[in-house]
Amino acid sequence: MTGLCGRPRRWGAALVAVLCGSCGILSEAPKRQLYRADPTVNFAAPLPKTAAQLLVTVPNAPAGLDTARIALSRSAVSLDYFADAEWTDRAPLLVQSAIIESFEKSEAVPAVGRDNAGLRADFILQTDIRDFSAAYDSPTEPPLVSVVVHMELITIPEHRIVAQRSIARRQRAVANSVPEVVRAFDSALGGVVEEVVRWAVTNTALSGRRGSLSWPRFVHAG
Repeated sequence: MTGLCGRPRRWGAALVAVLCGSCGILSEAPKRQLYRADPTVNFAAPLPKTAAQLLVTVPNAPAGLDTARIALSRSAVSLDYFADAEWTDRAPLLVQSAIIESFEKSEAVPAVGRDNAGLRADFILQTDIRDFSAAYDSPTEPPLVSVVVHMELITIPEHRIVAQRSIARRQRAVANSVPEVVRAFDSALGGVVEEVVRWAVTNTALSGRRGSLSWPRFVHAG
């Protein structure tokens, strides 16, 4: 009886060992090249300064875009990702950082920060990412990168939407390679966040806080 009972135990132990040995193979994630978002923002002329302080939310995004994977589409109804590449962070966090850094570069507001930093401000800039992908829309050309953001300017403490707008920028990659697609993302995202800042600081909702203001340097509140 002892021998009969011991055999299943040995078989069970062997089976566990095989399964555990396979766990490392099955759970090993593929290694992907990381790419930073480095949007180009150029304000050709100084923007009007405002005394309003802003908080920037993490943009809302569909589940397919709320990821560090670099999204691509081959048709109007499909979404996929580049196999061997990803962003250094989730796309919404990249966009939030790009917007904040663009406000800093503009020097048009005295302070800007992330909405989760527990700071007091006059307005919240809330955004939704409608598109952040590279579309293979032509059989002969590199992909066309599309960045579409909808934004709402919200007063504090009333939490009232005083203005809203959608901004879209598209940039075709110069070659069908991930580095060139990333450069196209940088160009499109740079155009979007530059227009976000320009729209916000020239909006009539902020006009009551605008005046002959000056400060020696920009203060980052984030």
